[in-house]
Amino acid sequence: MAQSHPSTPDDAPATWLAENAGTLFAAIRRVVADSLCAYDLGLELSARIGHRWETFDAERHATRMAWALLLAAELIGEASARAAVPIGERRRGAEPRVVTLSPADLQRLSDLARAALELDEAAADALAAMERSAPSPAALSGLRPSELVHPSPSEVRQEP
Repeated sequence: MAQSHPSTPDDAPATWLAENAGTLFAAIRRVVADSLCAYDLGLELSARIGHRWETFDAERHATRMAWALLLAAELIGEASARAAVPIGERRRGAEPRVVTLSPADLQRLSDLARAALELDEAAADALAAMERSAPSPAALSGLRPSELVHPSPSEVRQEP
């Protein structure tokens, strides 16, 4: 039987992300209409959270989720300004893996974004602020995914 070990500070970000990734990805998808770009942003946000884990300040951000959603809002703004999903955080320290998403994966993300999110009050406020301050849908419509996330070949449109 495998032994259970208490979490160490080094695996705290991974544990927290494993428990909260669905909420983070859904929150991003609520702002970014394209599921592929939303997923890509979610991966970049996950890396950013891992690299900035120690910068969380409970007095300033109230909860870890509120802090993460503020990072998400910042990331969406950066992506909009560049018209592409950044990959800087994923490239720090290791070569990131390329992800291929099926139509079902993309649909699950859209469905998740429509579901009610269980957020504490501070996180709900952070999500509302992210939605209010997000670039317009028109500005986000030109957003390109990074080279690290691709749709499955069945989703790629063929030029006539």
